[in-house]
Amino acid sequence: MDYRLENISKDDFERLVNMICQRILGTGVIEFAEGTDGGRDGRFTGTAEKFPSSKDCWKGKFIIQVKHASSPIASCSDSSFQNKIIKEEIPKLKTLKANNELDNYLLFTNRKYTGIKGIEIVNTIRKEVGIDNVEIIGKEVINSHLAQNKTIRDVFDLDKYTLPFEFTDSDLKELVINFKDEIRKSKTELKDGIKKIKSDFRFIDKDIKNEKNNLSKKFFDNVIKEYSLKYFSQIDDFLQNPINEELSETYQDLTMELNSIITIKREDFLTFEEIFVYLYDYVKERNEDLKGKKRFISIFFHYMYFNCDIGIK
Repeated sequence: MDYRLENISKDDFERLVNMICQRILGTGVIEFAEGTDGGRDGRFTGTAEKFPSSKDCWKGKFIIQVKHASSPIASCSDSSFQNKIIKEEIPKLKTLKANNELDNYLLFTNRKYTGIKGIEIVNTIRKEVGIDNVEIIGKEVINSHLAQNKTIRDVFDLDKYTLPFEFTDSDLKELVINFKDEIRKSKTELKDGIKKIKSDFRFIDKDIKNEKNNLSKKFFDNVIKEYSLKYFSQIDDFLQNPINEELSETYQDLTMELNSIITIKREDFLTFEEIFVYLYDYVKERNEDLKGKKRFISIFFHYMYFNCDIGIK
């Protein structure tokens, strides 16, 4: 479950992290306060109640920091995040370590925690600061804590942000697989289709649609128009082919279902490209056997948008 923590303020996120820390470290957690360097952190001294586990608990002096991001697709792999840790946070941690104020460091963020880059950052902090007990706790783990604690969710009214964005993604999977097979058979037709759709393309109609749906010109030009557009004519042929009648009906059911859900949940997303990212991740994570075909997930969603099957017309 995604509790959309980018929708709450930085101060509320700090309070939320503090409540989680009281559960995993202890009630002695000191809330986040502004330090002499202008930064904000929480502190705890003692033996953690259940971190990293109830059997092997860290102890000593804890520094707890939070990094809140306003973007739903922010990641620990983002260079801006990594640079901030290296250039701003590590020097502060070195000072705390030199003053005997730091044994354990916990960084909470609502960013997606990516394994390789996340571990690299953790190892860099360990090496540079000279402490072993370092952990970055990303949105996945925070969401897990929230799923188990309704009290915290109620305090910040987080249930209104959850995304029960369920739809029959297995139908889309079937379309993707069949279309990929079709592409292998007709590369010449695809080239002809590119010429046709480019000549038929009416920019002004899409400009108006993009404005209504808050889809950026940059995304439309650099992603949909530049990459996905070349496949649209062939998708048309694929869905209109009598052999694919059953798949075409599946497509109609899918777009009707999906557009209804998007209409209901539209205010949970700032821009329409965020919806594309969410839908791509949703299907990809539930269909691991789409290796070699994943790009067509986005292409189909872009096609649905372009054809006004989803989004405001």
